[in-house]
Amino acid sequence: MFKRIWVVGVCVLGLLLSVSVVGAGAAAPSRVLKFVNGSTNFVGIGFNVNGNVIPPVGSRFAITLRIRNDGAQFGKPSGAFVGRVLIECTVLAESGQNSDGNCFGIAHVPDGFFTFEGDGPLLNTKVNYWAITGGVGPYANARGQIRTGGKHAVVTLYTP
Repeated sequence: MFKRIWVVGVCVLGLLLSVSVVGAGAAAPSRVLKFVNGSTNFVGIGFNVNGNVIPPVGSRFAITLRIRNDGAQFGKPSGAFVGRVLIECTVLAESGQNSDGNCFGIAHVPDGFFTFEGDGPLLNTKVNYWAITGGVGPYANARGQIRTGGKHAVVTLYTP
């Protein structure tokens, strides 16, 4: 009797795990937003930004920028300014011409804001990725990623 209950239990557990893995893999983006960076401001904290040097370990910097629509969204045409982004980074390591660390940001858009995290501006790469960590309004439970490259950013949101 115990053996039969154990076998049934294992089968049910296996079925639940396979259904959740298939469901997670099949999740489609709930929303995709596309932006073009507008004017940008970079401020060094603990080092001279104008010295054209790699920020030293322990220093911080702040980036502020305005974002424009890359295509119509939020009821506004392509090219319209629709928000702003604030990012604060802390340099945790240096290696040759690169730094590494952690950056936290917030993107304010017409229907709320979302927060994100990554090491994007610290790396010398053409494409950077950020993790979306939450927000308010329609972004309260959102997760996803931001892909940035050049002046463009694509935000892919998934709602759990």
